[in-house]
Formats: sequence, structure tokens, C-alpha cells
Amino acid sequence: MWMLALVPTEILQLFVHGVVGLAAVLFVASFFFGVYKPFIRVAAVVVALFGIYFEGGYMTEKEWRARVEALEAKVKVAEEKSAEVNTVIEKQYVDRVKVIKETANANIQYVDRVVAKYDNLCTVSNAAVLLHDSASRNEVARSTIGLDEGTSSLKISDILSTVTDNYSTYYQVREQVLGWQQWYKEQKKIFESVK
Repeated sequence: MWMLALVPTEILQLFVHGVVGLAAVLFVASFFFGVYKPFIRVAAVVVALFGIYFEGGYMTEKEWRARVEALEAKVKVAEEKSAEVNTVIEKQYVDRVKVIKETANANIQYVDRVVAKYDNLCTVSNAAVLLHDSASRNEVARSTIGLDEGTSSLKISDILSTVTDNYSTYYQVREQVLGWQQWYKEQKKIFESVK
């Protein structure tokens, strides 16, 4: 029966009905051949049994093919909806990241315009720089004798620009994660509707 899946529908239908038709022809022919009548009728019954078996297999195959076509149509609709959702989510993500980048640029301009004036009034200790660098690597700050004493040559405006840039990166990554979560929920909803 597995071979039925490999045969095109028209040929399969012709073959199955042909076997049943052959059984009918053999049965009618048995009336005209007196001596061979029992053999022809046995052959007709055997061919009829094969024909009935093939008819059942054909009907099952036809039903499965119809189900597959229906599911393929549903999947196609789901894929189209999926593509639409992808476009919407991507646009939302791009728009939100654009706003985040614009905000970061505005804050960095503020640092350059306002905070930079106070660079020579504000000193940053080496300990603060060491702590910041350790925190950026998710490590505990280790005190090194002599290194964490005194003031750093870094300007407060440079530090604030870096921090602003880091926060901007954080919010961009956050938007990416939120976008992936939204994408997953929408895709799951779409493809669960196919069942």
C-alpha cells in the first residue's frame, strides 16, 4: 500500500477501477466459457478481492492526500501571517533602537557641551576607575597597592560619555531581547492555530 503514495492520483484511480472492472469482465466471461467457468470465476473472485483491497487503500490514500492539502493551505496562510508579523516586529525594534541611539547622542552632546567645562574642577581617583573597570567585567575590584591611590588622568566628561554609551548599548540589547520574546509569542500563536 505504501507504493500508492508514489503513484499520481489519475493513474492510481485508473488502475484501481481497472482492477475492479477486470473482475467484472472475468465474471461475465465465465458464462461464455463452459469448461473454464470455475477457473475464470475463481480468478474473477481473486481479482475482485484485490480490487476491493485496492479500492480501500485508494480511498484511504485519497483521504490522506486531502488532509495534507488542507494542512499545506493552513501552513501557507500561517507563513504569510508570520512574514507580516516579522515585518511589524522588525520595524518596531528598529524604531525603538533609533530613539535609544538619538537619546544617547543627545546626552553625549550634553556632556561635551556642559560637563566638559568642569573637567579641570572634578578629579577622579584611580580607585574609582579601578572599580568602574572591574564592574564592567563583572568582577570584584581588587586593590593593588599603589595603583588605586591618587587621581586618574581621565576626565569626568570622558567617563560620562563612556557610561552613557554603555547604557545605550544596554537598552539596545534590552529591546532586542524584548523583540525576540514578542516574535516568539506571535509565531507560537500563529503556528498553533494551524493544528
